[in-house]
Amino acid sequence: MRCIKLYAAEAAASVRMSFADKANFALQVGGMIVNDVVFLALWALFFAGFRSVGGWGMADVALLLGLTMCIVGLAGALAGGYRDMAGSIVRGELDGLLIQPAGLIARLLARESIATAWGDLVCGVVVLVLFAQVRWAQAPLLVLAVGAGATVYVSAAISFASLAFWAGGARSFARDLTDFTLLFSSYPGSIHQGLVKAAAYTVLPAAFVVLAPVKMLREPSVGTVAVVVASALSYGALAAGLFHLGLRRYRRGASPGT
Repeated sequence: MRCIKLYAAEAAASVRMSFADKANFALQVGGMIVNDVVFLALWALFFAGFRSVGGWGMADVALLLGLTMCIVGLAGALAGGYRDMAGSIVRGELDGLLIQPAGLIARLLARESIATAWGDLVCGVVVLVLFAQVRWAQAPLLVLAVGAGATVYVSAAISFASLAFWAGGARSFARDLTDFTLLFSSYPGSIHQGLVKAAAYTVLPAAFVVLAPVKMLREPSVGTVAVVVASALSYGALAAGLFHLGLRRYRRGASPGT
């Protein structure tokens, strides 16, 4: 409970800081909205010529994109520190945090709120309401889908960032892996085949970030809900385990790459 209160207080402070420069905030949010609208328009043009792709129609892709935008928006707005967690490790910024109260991961996540993430959130909600054919009765499942997807996404980013405890050059590599996870999450699962599909369900958990939540919303059942919940819990536990394993090494004074 103490960690949750600490996280909430620091996240709220980061959100207020992101709002401080209103002009810059508006420009970043507006730019992301334009980017998302263009991406959605490209898919609309595609479906103007083709009825489906691998069994996915426009409403299915709208659900996929809306969830992805909301997931990334939620993660960036309330846990934006995931973007450069590896950099914080490499720069030795954990030294000052280790002498503070428990909840190191929470403090690292809450230290930044990404302005563009609010643009993703706005677009995501609009897409889900107007184009994804989501019914009001599905609101609880939708909240679960976004929450679980954000948990898997941030957990994957933490796991990748934890590589920095062992390799000093992992900062850019961790970001690349996180970006690849997001890229894989932005396309219908039916286009993934072979090794690419295997990667989407393991190393880059794109399937559990958004594809499993999409299936849960389209085919709600005990099984699909269980998959979404289990994936969030599993990747969360994995991220915490990898981070604290590296942290023990960090506490002993070991340098990355040694």
